[in-house]
Amino acid sequence: MWLAMGIFVVVMLCTIGIVAFAALQSSTFGGPGNRDMLISMAGIAVGVGVVILIGFLTSWRYMRTTLSKQVSVAEGSAAFGKVRAEAAHFEIKIGATKLRLLTEEQQTAFQPGIEYRVFYLAGPAPTILSAEVMGTEAETYGREAETAPIEQDVVLLRQRRAVPLLFALGGLVLCIPIVGIAASSLPDDIRFLIMAGLCAVAIGFVPLVLWFLGRR
Repeated sequence: MWLAMGIFVVVMLCTIGIVAFAALQSSTFGGPGNRDMLISMAGIAVGVGVVILIGFLTSWRYMRTTLSKQVSVAEGSAAFGKVRAEAAHFEIKIGATKLRLLTEEQQTAFQPGIEYRVFYLAGPAPTILSAEVMGTEAETYGREAETAPIEQDVVLLRQRRAVPLLFALGGLVLCIPIVGIAASSLPDDIRFLIMAGLCAVAIGFVPLVLWFLGRR
């Protein structure tokens, strides 16, 4: 979360530089010392600052919950809650406690009607540290529980893969307008091809991310 917030701030600050570069490339303001340009840049800087502040305040309520090192405990009968697969939201109820899980595999690891004791760290998507059956496992399942190696955990894999994607997204956000501005002085047919290529890259980035995060 902190990495994503940091990249967001850097991208927004670099946006001021991109706008200034575009203004200098055009004849709108006449030159770098033009008073209108300085006023416009100041207004843009204030606007970017407001956007950064809003983004931080919006994210803070989620980041704040991850700062606590207090381990919470939920006990009771398991039941499936709301499922919104498109939002990576798979809810499990342990007694009176609702926990959001990120994958269907995590949700189906719990058996409805079975009594569990779950230790977790609070957060938008709680980090479950352990979950144990209240009673003997042999009585509940009739067999030993199967556990996959931590290296194969779906959420852990996606978190690791998301790091380079965050940097790639920040790079695209900055590079696409820079390339577009730089291409403004080229002939029309070449500029059209470059703009079409930039659109294809921007649109194609989304399915590429989904594929990259979803592959095993």
